[in-house]
Amino acid sequence: MSDPLAPVVEIMRRHGARCTVEEFHSAVNVTFHRFESERYDELHQDMWESLPQQIGLLADDCLRGEVPVSIRMLDIGCGTGLATDSLLRSALGPRVTEIDLLDTSTAMLSRAAERRKTWGKPGENIEGLVNSLVGRKQYDLIITSSVLHHVPDLAPFLAAVTDLQKGSPGSSLFLHLQDPNGDFAQDPKRRDRAARIPARLPEWLARLSPQRVVGRLMREIKGEQGQDYLSKTKQELVKSGVVATPLSTLEIFTITDIHVQDGNGISLEQMKSWLPAYDLVSRRSYGFFGPLWSSLPPNLRAEEEQLIREQAPEGEYVAAAWRLRA
Repeated sequence: MSDPLAPVVEIMRRHGARCTVEEFHSAVNVTFHRFESERYDELHQDMWESLPQQIGLLADDCLRGEVPVSIRMLDIGCGTGLATDSLLRSALGPRVTEIDLLDTSTAMLSRAAERRKTWGKPGENIEGLVNSLVGRKQYDLIITSSVLHHVPDLAPFLAAVTDLQKGSPGSSLFLHLQDPNGDFAQDPKRRDRAARIPARLPEWLARLSPQRVVGRLMREIKGEQGQDYLSKTKQELVKSGVVATPLSTLEIFTITDIHVQDGNGISLEQMKSWLPAYDLVSRRSYGFFGPLWSSLPPNLRAEEEQLIREQAPEGEYVAAAWRLRA
């Protein structure tokens, strides 16, 4: 497998970055998400409108097997709290007794902590990486949404997930969603459906979905919004000395959405080798036309819903639930 950080090293060279590639990747991600947090819920309204259904389906799938009666859960890369909020509204919600929120962005974590006040569930708000919890925490359920495609090396990340669950009694659950579907990246049916969406964007720009983010990105590229979160990110990275010259918009997304830009996405078949102690409980897909359900033209929504009900595998996004073998 090629090194996912190789394009990042080239970007560092072009812009005079002098730190390690790991430090650079972290600095760009933290800075980007700090400014994105200011408008995250607005920019990702399509996720708030569409992902609760996917989390609900994964929850229903899990409940067909063994599930802990009382669930202590962790939301990795919690953002502003979408995944946890949606899971609490699912059939698993009544079983959740405690929630820890984890994010590398102070700004994102602060917004999720504010939303926590509506949940009535105790737990910690933790700034940092998942491996910082290994050895001192255990969870019955771990959920992560729109995170895996940001992680350069997934093997140690998933090893940390395993370590955070292997000490819990019973069958622990790991849920993830909103990542590009690597096993069906070149599927002809998906390409044919995408062609039915009018005014398709250039391929490199379409890879930067969700749709509302793309709209803002296009306005930013045209210079119509000089102080949006992308421009702020570029300016701050120069000001703080991370780079000598401003990154381009495409370079920022190459760094942050590393498994989107490389075209590989997230492969469940590959994840099986990194999660050897887990059984794949549920494999689901969505975004069969590219955009999420709420962003589709009305005439395509019913078709999207039917494909979701059929558990067709070739959507733009992949979601899954795994159960740790007791």
